[in-house]
Amino acid sequence: MTAILQTHRRQIWQHFDVSLLALVSLLVIVGIAMIRSTTFESPELANYPFVQIRWALVGLVILFGAAIFDYRYLRSLARPMYVFVLIWLFTVAAAGIASFGAQRWVRLGTLNIQPSEMAKIGTVIWMADFATRNREKLKNYKWVLASLAFAGMPAAFVLAEPNLSTAIMIMIVWFAIMFAAGLKWEYMAALGVLAAIGAFVVLLVAFQVVTIPNFPLEDYQRLRIVRFIFPNADPDAQYNVLQALISIGSGGLFGEGYNHASQVNLRFLKVRHTDFIFASLSAEFGFVGAALLMITIALIIIRILRVARAATDPFGALICYGVAVLVFYQSFFNIGMNMNLLPVTGLPLPFVSYGGSALVTYMFAIGLVESVALRHKELER
Repeated sequence: MTAILQTHRRQIWQHFDVSLLALVSLLVIVGIAMIRSTTFESPELANYPFVQIRWALVGLVILFGAAIFDYRYLRSLARPMYVFVLIWLFTVAAAGIASFGAQRWVRLGTLNIQPSEMAKIGTVIWMADFATRNREKLKNYKWVLASLAFAGMPAAFVLAEPNLSTAIMIMIVWFAIMFAAGLKWEYMAALGVLAAIGAFVVLLVAFQVVTIPNFPLEDYQRLRIVRFIFPNADPDAQYNVLQALISIGSGGLFGEGYNHASQVNLRFLKVRHTDFIFASLSAEFGFVGAALLMITIALIIIRILRVARAATDPFGALICYGVAVLVFYQSFFNIGMNMNLLPVTGLPLPFVSYGGSALVTYMFAIGLVESVALRHKELER
């Protein structure tokens, strides 16, 4: 019996996606190296690379733990997880730690936890479960609205922090999973119209054409939109974006060399280890380095979608699609912000930017994908 179990375990681990793990590990290592470079000779940031290494090791353990755990059991845990995350988000609203004008963190011992990161990966799990349970019912608009309310509640808590970019990410994941589950085209068109109307209202409020009491748009968020559309109106306020563009341009084809980029070393580029780490990397390794980084992210997404296609149950496939969407859009938003193609947001570059909560969340997400990969052959029997 023991020999049979050992053989069975070996057969399962044969399907572990080593290439996916290698690509993710490469990005994490690059991120740690860039955090070291961007915080070099900054006494107040000197321990950041070591903190990130510790989080990476924790994330690696969580990745393998999630891979070992049978993802199918998450279907019974999805709704309790939903309630658990809502409680955490409520705790942020009631007694969270405020920093840089936002209340997004909760103190747990010596750690600062960001529950909105839980909400992102949580949305993947509970929306995959919702769509799997109600796949046929999604042809009825009432169930589509129910799914919208289901995803909208944690998004509303996150928006109140305020954290507009993460709230948008949650709704993008909701839409992507509903689309993959077979959302009718007429419903998608209606949602597209509603999104366009919402964006138009946001612009009206941002430019103060209309005033809506208690509208969830803080002054700094409003100004980010205005400055993105009219950057010449207040050049001083665009300092970070301008320095990011200068950093990217200064890298040229092959970059100025590791820890030798003037914009980074002379501290002209701010938040260079978090939001603008892509600009830092471009300055040090140039167009080639930036292109290789984006290719690596693209390969990670392709590997995740490959696992999704191989999954034989809708729940596993939807989890993988949700994770792929998270990685793609967060990378897209971060890089677009660095290149001044999108407004400045607080979304970090997955696996690369400094931040324990975000890194562990994405490592857990990759662990879920590996869990699906490990078991798709077993499900085919």
